[in-house]
Amino acid sequence: MAAAYHSAVTPRFRRGPSVPGPALRRSLVLVAVAVIALTGCGSRPFDSSGACTEDGRAPGAYPALEAILPATFDGRGPDSLDSGRNCRDSLGTLASHGVEEVRFAGAIWDLGSGGGVTQAVLEAADLQPAWVTEFYETGARAGRRVEEVTLSRVAVGERDGTRIDALNGESYQTVVIVPDLANRVRIVIVANAIREIATREAHDAVVGRALDAATSTE
Repeated sequence: MAAAYHSAVTPRFRRGPSVPGPALRRSLVLVAVAVIALTGCGSRPFDSSGACTEDGRAPGAYPALEAILPATFDGRGPDSLDSGRNCRDSLGTLASHGVEEVRFAGAIWDLGSGGGVTQAVLEAADLQPAWVTEFYETGARAGRRVEEVTLSRVAVGERDGTRIDALNGESYQTVVIVPDLANRVRIVIVANAIREIATREAHDAVVGRALDAATSTE
């Protein structure tokens, strides 16, 4: 995973691509702060209407995408909400499929004690869920402290999604990729510190609530 988005879209497993990516709070950032992993935009204002020559993000950049995300998780709004885009040089394996630009929106809930939930949506011309799965799986397997990477199918509402689970150091991390409309894919990312969550079953319970929240906006 080349990078991970700070406030929204692409999470990161410690090392990977870079796009919706972030820098939320240390533990949350390591896991899932953004969808693709946006590395840095400098101090210039982000012009979401211009040509995609460099990555950028900002609250309200793409309000239609932000509106797709759940407004609440466990009864409260997100700690961070924004949207943006990543250009070809930041897209990792997605670029190998001819993707030139990905627009994203992401919301992050900091659960404290190294835990967090990210709800995100990615949009690009001809975007396929399998490509997004490849992007996240490649990032997970490239991480130095990542082990036990597994893929499985999961029902998310009336859709079939792909779930990626990994043990990243002392953190349970899960990414679920869910098909949406044409050219659009939803992402749900959950991370929990093993010392705090105690069991994988408890982590899975958070994943279940996050998937319920994702389907509440359909």
